[in-house]
Amino acid sequence: MVTYGSIYQRLRKNKNITLQNVVRDTGISIATISRFERGLSDITLAKLAPLLAAIHVTRKEFFFEYDFALAAAQKTPREAIHGVMADRDLPFDHDFLHQSEYSTQTVADILPVIAKRAAAFQENATQYNLLMLAYYRAMYGFLKHTPDTHSIDILRHYLLNVDDWGVFEIELFIGSSMFYAPADNLQMLRTGYRKSQRLGISKEFGPLQYWLLASDFTVLLALHDLPRAGEVLTMLQSQKSDGTLTGQVETMFFSGWLMIARGHMDAGERICRSAIAIFHVLHDQQSEQNWTTKLENILQDPTAGYILLSGGLG
Repeated sequence: MVTYGSIYQRLRKNKNITLQNVVRDTGISIATISRFERGLSDITLAKLAPLLAAIHVTRKEFFFEYDFALAAAQKTPREAIHGVMADRDLPFDHDFLHQSEYSTQTVADILPVIAKRAAAFQENATQYNLLMLAYYRAMYGFLKHTPDTHSIDILRHYLLNVDDWGVFEIELFIGSSMFYAPADNLQMLRTGYRKSQRLGISKEFGPLQYWLLASDFTVLLALHDLPRAGEVLTMLQSQKSDGTLTGQVETMFFSGWLMIARGHMDAGERICRSAIAIFHVLHDQQSEQNWTTKLENILQDPTAGYILLSGGLG
């Protein structure tokens, strides 16, 4: 029988989070949570919010998982599942993965964030607080060109051991993808893409899979691993992009970008400008200007390592 509690229990166990950790993070008694998970009692929305935050799942994602499981039990066609469209906030802190551009000048800005994360972890040693501390320590090491291998290993271990990737795991990988060696990066990308297939059927969450691939394509280009970047581009071309014409045009731009990186400057630029011209025809001036600026940056120095960490993620 599909219940909200059974969905919560599966998501919690999927992320290897114990009941004790949830209790410590929320203050809700273990008896209350246990009865909820076993379908013996319901829970108020006021309590649901902190429970979901404790396992880093959005309410929108939670109700999608419930709809998915219910439809599977009733043998509803997968195409009919679109998830809940209500506007619900992410349970992530505002300084988590919302910055899409980093430089050596960012180092000083990250130090107080690391201090805040270290204090949060010391006060409440939850998995989420550990991951956030590891992320910002790894980012600091990346910008200082002194990799923090311990922090990187924490992130890698978590991502590879979660059974199914949700919104949190996709955003965590996108934000940390430049920390990993190209071979590890591609392995984790393929794992994450496979483990997030369920989200991919939803119109709500489908674009996340597209940006999982698109962001990592640019990371591998920045790491100067053109063969693996080509493999990711093939994955992009074989999927349905982000379900929109925009995604298809952007994938076309990426193919030109890869040609430029391989030294075929003129041919690659022509493809990129052809993609930009489509935005002009579509009267999408913002996208036209954005991608024109990106092309100018790429042409100015094709080896500079221009990374797009976000896009449809907002």
